[in-house]
Parts: sequence; structure tokens; C-alpha cells
Amino acid sequence: MPKPVDLGDPRLGSLIIRLATPSVFGLSIHALHHVVNAAFIGMLGVEAVAAVSVALPIFLFVSALGHGLGVGAAASIGRLLGAKDAEDANATATIGLGLAALLGLACTAGLLRWLTPILLLFGATEAILPPARDYVGIMSFGCAFMLLQILCDFVVISEGNTRFSMWTLIGAFALNIILDPLFIFAFGLGIGGAALATITSQLAALAAFAIYFAKRAGVLRVDWRLFRPTARLLRPILNVGVPATLTTALSAVAFTMVYRAAGAYGGDSAIAGVGIALRILTFGELPLVGFCIGAQAVLSYAWGAKAPLRVLSATRFMLTATTAFAVAYALAILAFPRAIVGLFTVDPAVLRMGVEAVVAFHICFGLIGIQLVALVLLQSLDKGASAAIVSLAPQGYLLIPLLIVLPRFWGIDGVIMSPVAAMALTAILAVIFLCKEAAALKRIAGDAALLQRGRLS
Repeated sequence: MPKPVDLGDPRLGSLIIRLATPSVFGLSIHALHHVVNAAFIGMLGVEAVAAVSVALPIFLFVSALGHGLGVGAAASIGRLLGAKDAEDANATATIGLGLAALLGLACTAGLLRWLTPILLLFGATEAILPPARDYVGIMSFGCAFMLLQILCDFVVISEGNTRFSMWTLIGAFALNIILDPLFIFAFGLGIGGAALATITSQLAALAAFAIYFAKRAGVLRVDWRLFRPTARLLRPILNVGVPATLTTALSAVAFTMVYRAAGAYGGDSAIAGVGIALRILTFGELPLVGFCIGAQAVLSYAWGAKAPLRVLSATRFMLTATTAFAVAYALAILAFPRAIVGLFTVDPAVLRMGVEAVVAFHICFGLIGIQLVALVLLQSLDKGASAAIVSLAPQGYLLIPLLIVLPRFWGIDGVIMSPVAAMALTAILAVIFLCKEAAALKRIAGDAALLQRGRLS
């Protein structure tokens, strides 16, 4: 069983790469999992595909709760481990898992109680309502499993064991791929079989995490007797976690608004073309998100250990790595936009719109690493309000007004330019926060050095 790495390893660049690489791979496997799952469901017909499409934003909102709770718990655990406060680190991990279970049970109860109204709210028609009820009705029983899996993943990453996270995700993915055709076709369960396969794979992942914690393979100890959600321990979790939850939930709203605006100003071809461009953009963003999730443990640990210069050095390394990848990815897309969009469609109108959108979206893609690194730095420093300002910008208070205003002047071109402008403005905002925090870290380090010299003299 893989062991956690030493988060205090002086070889900073090597440490970040060792932590980030499995996280990148694990997140990519998670994305591939959804693609393959969708392929099997696609064999059941249009109604099944539409039913799962309706379910997607519902469970995106559910997973947003786990993501926010996980980000908040991981940042807090990292700081506590750096400060050598094992007792509070163990309690924080236990509290995070306990809250995930309670929130998951609440989501299950809510979905089962108001299943049909919720499906209608998210766009289910009379034709797709029956398969949507079958799929979401079964999937709703797995809400607690989903949130617990997310929290377990963040907890083991926070203690420096991204390799165990990666192998667990790979195992769950492989099991799901094996079970999908069995449950859907061999057992004749249809779309409900896809839901059962997903829940079974989640249970398998949770079993692996349970063994990991039971054997104390990591540095953290999970014990339900430590479940004491006091204000002192909850505050840092929620301070970072609530904005992260809102950001994930808001991304679903933002995607819906972009598609609706594209349809209003450009028709179905615009919706399809913009959708392809956003998919290509997301494919490039996922490795960067995975890199930052893995590397965040280093930042939180260094801050908890009162090593501001190490925080600063790690931030610089992350900025260099993420920007280099983002620029390289953007250049590759911009070099062959027609060929890349052509992999997704042969329709001339969709191809033209997709090329236009993918070129626009990747003009500023090289800046996205700045935003992501600034966000994880602020989360690691327990600056929830500042993190919220950065995280809610590109899909929230910057994008939404742009989507309302720009299309009125430039039509579909305004729709396409809205996410681009929001991305650029967010990067400027992130640079301001990075400069501010870099100056503060240098000042803290200087004050500590002066104090040390005074003691020696």
C-alpha cells in the first residue's frame, strides 16, 4: 500500500511533482470514467442519453458539497500537520467525513422526497421523465457514498498520499467499466444498471479507503470518537469550503447560461459548437486543477510549519509549471483548431462555430494557471474571503454580467467573448492577490529573521 510522502522534504520541486503527478492522472481517469460511462448509456438510445444529461447538473450540485468540504478540510489538515498538531488534524479529518455522510443522507432524502419536481426543474420532458426517474432514483441512494469518497480522496491527498488516491480511482474506474455492460445489457437493467454500476464502484473505493484508515497506512487517524464539530475546528473548514462549494455549483449555472445565450443568438449550431469548445477547454484545464490539488498539501503544510519562504518558493514553482503547460496546450490548440474540432463534428455550421469558439477560448488560456495557483495559495493560507473573490470571478460575478451585456452589442460573438473576457479579468485579479501575498510572506520571513538575530545577539 503506497505511503504518504514527507511534506517537509527539502527537494521542493521534486516533492511537488511527486504529489501532483498522481493527482493529475487520477483526475484525468475520473474524467475518462464519465466519457466511457456515457458511451455505454448512449447505446440505450436518445431518451437514456437525455435522462443522464438532466441528471448531470443535479449530481454536480451534490458533488459541489463534497468538493467544498474536501477543499476546506484538506487545507486545514495540511496546516495542522505542518504545525505538528496531530490531534486536531485527526479530528478535522473525522469531522469532514462525518459531515459528508450527514450531507449525503440529507441529499438522498431530498431527492427521493421531491424527485419528480426536481427533474422537471432541471428540464426533464414527459418523454425522458421515466428513464430519468429510474436513473436518478437509484443514484440518489449513493449520495452519501459519493460525498464520502470525495472527502476520503481529499484527506489522503492532504497527508501527501496522492498515489493511493490515484490507484483507488483507477480501481473504481476499472470496476465500473466491467459492471456497466453486465448490469445494463447482460442483466437487462437498462439505465438503472448504469446507476447501480456507479454506486457499486463507489462502494469499492470506500472499502479501499476504509482499509487504508483502519490499517493506519497514513499519518492521520480517523476515529468517530473524534467527531466533535466545535466552532474552532469548523471555522477553517467552512471558511475555505463554502466558497469552493459555491464555485463548483456556480460552474453548472454558468455552463447553462452560456448554452442558452449561444442558442438565443446562434441557434442549435452555436450551442453544439460552443459546447465542443468548452469541452476542449475543460480537457486542458483538468490536468492543471489536478496539479494544484496535489501541490496544495505542500503549501498548507509549509504555512502550518511557519515557513513563509518555502510557501513562496512552492508558489513560484507552481506558477512556472502551470503556465508552461497552459501556454503549450493553448499553442497546440491554436495551431490546429479545425482539425481538433473536426474530431467532434462533421457538420459545416457546427464546425465553423466550434473553430471560432475554440480559438477565442484559448487566446487567454495561458493565464489560467495564475488563477488556479492564486486560489490554492489563498486557501492554504486560510484566507477564505480572498479565495472566494478569485474563485467566484470566472463563472460568477464577472461572467454573468458579461453574458448579459456583450451579446446585446455583438450577438453570438459577444457570447463567445464573455468567458474570454472573464478569464482575462480573473487573471489580473489573481496577479494582484499573488503580489500582495508574496510581499506579506517576504515581510513575515524578514521579521522572523530579525527576531532570530536579536535572540542570538
